[in-house]
Amino acid sequence: YLKNQRVMGSILGGWQLGGILRLQTGVPLSLGVSQNTLHNYGTQFASWNGTNPHVSGPISNRLNDYFNASAFSVPAPFTYGNTARTLSWLRGPGGANVDVSLDKKIPINERISLQFRFEAFNAFNRVQFGLPNTTIGSTSAGVISDQQNTPRELQFALKLLF
Repeated sequence: YLKNQRVMGSILGGWQLGGILRLQTGVPLSLGVSQNTLHNYGTQFASWNGTNPHVSGPISNRLNDYFNASAFSVPAPFTYGNTARTLSWLRGPGGANVDVSLDKKIPINERISLQFRFEAFNAFNRVQFGLPNTTIGSTSAGVISDQQNTPRELQFALKLLF
């Protein structure tokens, strides 16, 4: 019985669980324009008409209309837009990610051991959407067309430590 208990303890015992949790709010958006009506080489920002640009609902349901682009317009010729360089009240999608690892160190002798490791990156396979198109006057203004992260990745490893 004691020998079986020692064998089971060496197999089931000594595991380490690790993880990384990343929670992130979205970055402030900067709205540019499709054509420079100032006719200079600088950056021109859009004009806001006072309409609420926020669209409610899950991001996955509003990929083609992340924000209400009709709340903004290209400024009249030779005038500046009335929006700031970045809009703290209009932000891109936030993100959440979990990476997990499970490993066990198996001693071979006093100086040599073998490490078995399992890792899961983006363990819950959550999609992190990219930023929307912020060029006002473009037909794709407010559209999210890319993904920032990769799908879940799983890997196993054996490492000889000496």
